[in-house]
Amino acid sequence: MIKLSVSQAARRLGVSRGHIQDQINSGKLQTHEGYVTTDSIRRAYPAHSLHSEQEAHLQKIQQIKVNAVYKASAADMIKQKNEQALMTSITTLKSKLYQQKLKNEHYQLVFLELGERLEILEKCCHDQDKQPLHDLQSWVNRQFH
Repeated sequence: MIKLSVSQAARRLGVSRGHIQDQINSGKLQTHEGYVTTDSIRRAYPAHSLHSEQEAHLQKIQQIKVNAVYKASAADMIKQKNEQALMTSITTLKSKLYQQKLKNEHYQLVFLELGERLEILEKCCHDQDKQPLHDLQSWVNRQFH
């Protein structure tokens, strides 16, 4: 079933828009969702042929609309899948980042402890070992800060 606007129906039949509107008001032509159907036109005007290039063109346009709606819904599904994959990736990355943060905090504690132990060792070592230990402690402190 093809639906035509009142203007399109008038052009197809070669009559005025007002004439079509009168036919609708009198009940001779039926409407569906505000449009005149080609089935209604055929019943009201059996002598007129509606098989024209325009009708073929209209059918093609309606098919394009149906295809576009299908493609749009397919695109929405793809978008949802992509968003879901992105959210999964973000969650995984957050977890890895948290694990790395914990490791970083652990290493910071290790460096602090190492610095403290080197300081203690420097105080109780022989004089000839103090300078190398002091240099090592300075290097550890620079790495930490």
